[in-house]
Order: sequence, then structure tokens, then C-alpha cells
Amino acid sequence: MRRGNVDLLQSWPSWPQYGAREFEAVARVIRSNQLFAAHEVKMFERDFANYQNVDFAVGVGNATEGLHLALAALGIGEGDEVIVTNCSWISTASCILMQNAVPVFVDIESRTLGIDPELIANSITSRTKAIIAVHILGYPAQIDKIRDIAKKFGLFLIEDASHAPGAELNGVKMGTFGDIAVFSLQQRKAISTGDGGVICTNNSNLAEKISRLRSFGDVELSYNYRMTEFSGALARLGLEKLDENNLKREQSAKHLHNLFLSHEWIKVRLVEDNEKGVYYAIAIELNLPDECAIQVLEYFTNLGVPMRKMFSPLNKHPHFSSKKTPARGLPWKNSSYDGEMKNLEYASLDFPLSYEFCYGRILELYAHPQTTSEHLESFAEEMVMLYKNKFDNRSRKFWSVT
Repeated sequence: MRRGNVDLLQSWPSWPQYGAREFEAVARVIRSNQLFAAHEVKMFERDFANYQNVDFAVGVGNATEGLHLALAALGIGEGDEVIVTNCSWISTASCILMQNAVPVFVDIESRTLGIDPELIANSITSRTKAIIAVHILGYPAQIDKIRDIAKKFGLFLIEDASHAPGAELNGVKMGTFGDIAVFSLQQRKAISTGDGGVICTNNSNLAEKISRLRSFGDVELSYNYRMTEFSGALARLGLEKLDENNLKREQSAKHLHNLFLSHEWIKVRLVEDNEKGVYYAIAIELNLPDECAIQVLEYFTNLGVPMRKMFSPLNKHPHFSSKKTPARGLPWKNSSYDGEMKNLEYASLDFPLSYEFCYGRILELYAHPQTTSEHLESFAEEMVMLYKNKFDNRSRKFWSVT
């Protein structure tokens, strides 16, 4: 390893990076002596709705709460089925259990890593009420096709756009295709407020109900899911910088893609020409055995480079086991339930592409807006050296070039 590469990789920019305006925004909230869900939140809701070109935006404490409220507002509950991708963060599916409904997992497709539209129709039953689609890592899913399926079968469509503020398909922003969309403002996200979320919809009845249910005390079962004024103030500034920061992330992804073009064992995934990706994380596809990919991950994370493994397949998560635990129901085991998951165990189901991509074939690299071309070039050099020194001969026994 070259000393210069070590220095650059160890100085990889962190995220978030706050300055004087963010400090002043927080101080403004403190001086106001109003710390939850007031002026700052309302201003952010207005600004985000304008940015998304939707009628309503509702701030909440985090995106998990947003997903839960989306299902609650749609009246989804006991005995209902919700079709959901098998490759995502746990909240995308655990929110279904929060409503005592039944998750029905569907495999991903290989290009976008989003839920496969071709497989959705086969999972629809008389109990199906909604589809949850995710724009993984800021790469748009095939949301137009998913929307058409939802309309054909009379299903609600929820977009989990946690990673994707600013992403587009054919010039239309992610989060405007479904009935409801949820965005995350968690610390690692493009708009970083520590924790927070925002729900978007064009339906006034849904917006009104979500607003009621986010503050406990309503006639219906409701929750303490409000956004804080700190989050609202920081989110307003983050939104101002969003497009500029997204462009920097896109430029980093394209530069890294070009650096690896001559290497058949690695590929940086880019979106199609009719799509705008925001590259919350850059998807790096490795033509290596999973155990080698994990070694690559450990090598770079030990240097301080922000990398992660893709999400583990959700059907394997303990939340969806049949082991009874306190405060977690098993709605697919209810005696009155006779739907898609009756007599089935989630962990025994087969999702070939989720298993292929989640366990090591895709690694996530976080190229934050302050990441320079020199950082990326050092990363590429180290990656190539690591491959040549450790994996070159071994990998060819496992994978054919794709």
C-alpha cells in the first residue's frame, strides 16, 4: 500500500458536515424555547412539498414512523397483506407488523435492485392491500411499472424513498408515483438532521389523517411521532443544498465507474439515461466470492473508508420468525388468516437474487459531497492492488464474468 493512498483513505470526508448556518439554526431553536413541531417544521414541510411538487408534506420523527403512519392512514391492519421487497432496511417491512398485517416478500430484479415488477402480480391475493417499493441507495426502482400494477389491481402504493430525495425517472421525482412516499432525514442521509422523516402525498384526506395520528391523543390509536424543531431547522438548510450535493455524489459515481472500466471483476453501477440517481451510496458490484467481498469490506473500513454490506434478506430476519416474543405478534399464524403466508415459514422461502446480491456481491461506498477525485483514485488503486495480491487466481474459480 502506498503511503499517499493510506493518508487519503484515512482522511475520507465524514458526513454530515455542518457550518455556521447550521449552528445558528440550532441556536435559533433554542432561543425560541419551542423545541417540537412548530414554525421550523411547518416551514420545512412547505419547502419540501414545493421541492417534490406535491400538495402535502408532513414531518415526523423518523422514516420508520413515517412508514408506520402511511399504513395506518391507509387503514391496513389485521388479515391484510402488504407486498414488499425482500432487500431493504428492516423498517420497510417491520412497519407492516406494527399494523398487525402480513408481509409478503417479493424478490428484487438485477438492474435496479428494487422489487421486481414481473413477480408482484404472482403474489397478489384477495387479501393484498398495498405494495411498498424502495429506491435502494438512491437508484430509482422501476416505479412506473410498479405503479401500473398497483392501479390495475386497485392497490395502494407506498414509496420508501428514504435514500432518494431528488432522484427521478423520466424527469419525475421519486416519491410522486405512489399514494404516499416516505423520506428519511437520519444522520447518514442526504438531508441529515440526526433523526427525522417526512411523508408526502397529494391526498388531502391522507395528509390530514397522518397529521392527526402523529400526535397522540386522537380518537383513533395515535402516536408521539412528531418532528422536532431542531430537525426542521436543519432540514431546511439541508434541502437548500440537496441538488448541489446530489450532483457531487453523481459526479463521484461516474468518476469511479470510469476508473474501473478496464477491470472485469468489478463494476460501479450507474443509472440509465432516463433516470437520475442520487447515489446516497455508490453500489459497487464485485465478481468475487462472498467471503472475498467481506474481506474487501473489512480492509477498507479498517482504513476508515465508509463502506457497508448490502442489507441482509429480510425473510431471514428474526422479526419474521415464528418464535413468539413479547410485544410481537405473528399475524400470519392467526387462526382466522387464510392468505398467502398461511402454513409457510419466511426463512424457508427462496429469493435467488436477494441472496445473490445481499450477501457480498454488492458493497456500498459512501462518497459524500466533500469526497475528491484524489480520494476516489486512491480507493481505485488500492482496490486493484488488493485484488491482484489476494483474489486474482482464486476468484476465477467461483465466478464467470458477467
